[in-house]
Amino acid sequence: MAYTLDIFRFDQATDEVPHRDRVEITDLPETVTVLDALEHAKAEIDGSITFRRSCRSAICGSCSMNINGTTGLACKTPVRSVLRSDRSIAVDPMPNFQPMKDLVVHMDPFWDKYTRLKPYLQPADKDEEHATERRVSPEDMKKLVAVANCVLCATCYALCPVVSVDPAFAGPAAIAYAYRFIEDVRDSKRKERAAQISDDYLWLCAHCYACSYCPKHVDPHDDIIAVKRATIEEGLTDAPGPRHALVVAKTVKATGMLHETEVIQGTVGRFNIRGLIKVAPLGIRLALAGKIPPLFLKPVPKVDEIRTIFETLEAPTL
Repeated sequence: MAYTLDIFRFDQATDEVPHRDRVEITDLPETVTVLDALEHAKAEIDGSITFRRSCRSAICGSCSMNINGTTGLACKTPVRSVLRSDRSIAVDPMPNFQPMKDLVVHMDPFWDKYTRLKPYLQPADKDEEHATERRVSPEDMKKLVAVANCVLCATCYALCPVVSVDPAFAGPAAIAYAYRFIEDVRDSKRKERAAQISDDYLWLCAHCYACSYCPKHVDPHDDIIAVKRATIEEGLTDAPGPRHALVVAKTVKATGMLHETEVIQGTVGRFNIRGLIKVAPLGIRLALAGKIPPLFLKPVPKVDEIRTIFETLEAPTL
């Protein structure tokens, strides 16, 4: 039975606004992938349809695009799994990127953030000083296996709501690669890497888990948490992000509750007079509404159990 590809069309060289074309696929089964359907449409129906692709095996990451509102690899998405009730499939370029032509986008912002990380090993010694390759224990390598599967398809970057509102944010893939080298025992630039990714707005991550939808199951979210922890371990705490994390952990560990008064002061900085003046109107509005949190909190019953969790996780606090 036939189905339709509802394709985003735009050429930055000639078009002022995008439009859509509907291409009927009548002689390919639903068992093929969306990439197969697009290639058939380009070869047999309209040679001007433009999209990236290469390996067709979910290895190169080239064919990442938005399919029915969800970004993923076209070569890994069966047509039958995404057919809508009207037997159509909407195919669009990845969000968070500027379209170049049809489904091809400008990848420069993504690659710029990746390049700033210096994504290569920087050991303290020289290769000539080693008779063989540098060995890594299975335990140390186990931490890097998942992120090593990243194919830089940019799906997580396209799905990230923080990137959509603040393009300065490094994005999940770049942070995951920062983790890959921060945790590599052969590398000697742990603090420099942590400082770089912190400067690239690491702490803007909202922990929404959108990046957990990864075609290669890398799950950058866990790596983002680990990198934030690494920045604290390296003493990079003079910024609102790490200060907020530390003071939240401190108050929860001390009382079992979030001590909002202390969190605001701790996040802004107790001696940051200008910053405290900026948040003063918020305090006034809370006071007028009768919602000023208490200055002192009594620990909840069994707070020792909460403290045990912190100690077990070795969570850093102030």
